[in-house]
Amino acid sequence: MMSRMALSVGIPLFIGVLFFPFFYYLKVELKIDIPTWVPFIVSFVFFGTALLGVSYGIVSASWDPLREGSLLGWNEARNNWPVFWQSIWGQGGRSKSNHK
Repeated sequence: MMSRMALSVGIPLFIGVLFFPFFYYLKVELKIDIPTWVPFIVSFVFFGTALLGVSYGIVSASWDPLREGSLLGWNEARNNWPVFWQSIWGQGGRSKSNHK
């Protein structure tokens, strides 16, 4: 899980951070007028991808302590996503009905 998270979070996060000095270089050194929204959109895409990488890293892990997961975790993710969503959506309905 940690290696998948390192790749799925680290790569987009690293690229997103590298864009800040790149935009600075374009604007200050090369005097290219870049609209303010462009760095915001680029950072939003890469940081959002890193956030999705955290989710994938967690869901693609083998939740069975006796079984080791696969390299990419596709099978584990396919099995764990329904459990993950059921715990989110199912828990909200149950917790409201339990409070009186």
